[in-house]
Amino acid sequence: MESSENLWISVTAALAIGVVIGVVVAGLARRLSGGVGGSSQRQLESLQLRFEEYQQEVAGHFKTTAGLVARLNRDYQDIQQHLTQSAMELAPDDISRQRLLAAMQQSTTASLEDKGPAAFDSLEPPRDYAPKSEDSPGTLSEDFSASRKHHI
Repeated sequence: MESSENLWISVTAALAIGVVIGVVVAGLARRLSGGVGGSSQRQLESLQLRFEEYQQEVAGHFKTTAGLVARLNRDYQDIQQHLTQSAMELAPDDISRQRLLAAMQQSTTASLEDKGPAAFDSLEPPRDYAPKSEDSPGTLSEDFSASRKHHI
């Protein structure tokens, strides 16, 4: 009987030691996974912060661009108003304005003539520059054929 008591005592001791070891291992595993999870959480928070900063930079860029475009429009309007006022001051009567407009039209027409004719002003068919004899059809002719003979 003594051996069965020793057996029960050793089984109970082994079970107690196993439970203690299990609790210790579970605690260590929880800490290690919590540490990795904490690192992942920190990375996620860091990425979220960087994304929010990027969004703020983009919003600032578009705000600055909108302001610059608005200023450009105001400057354009100011230039247009200045030119209109200057034209009225420099050419107060109708005759002067007509002369000014005629001079502007002549300079515009002259600059267009200097450019030469446009490439697509006329719609001519392509010219046949292939070497040929005077009485033979050209290579672009509908009657031209290198492989067939003319039968009547």
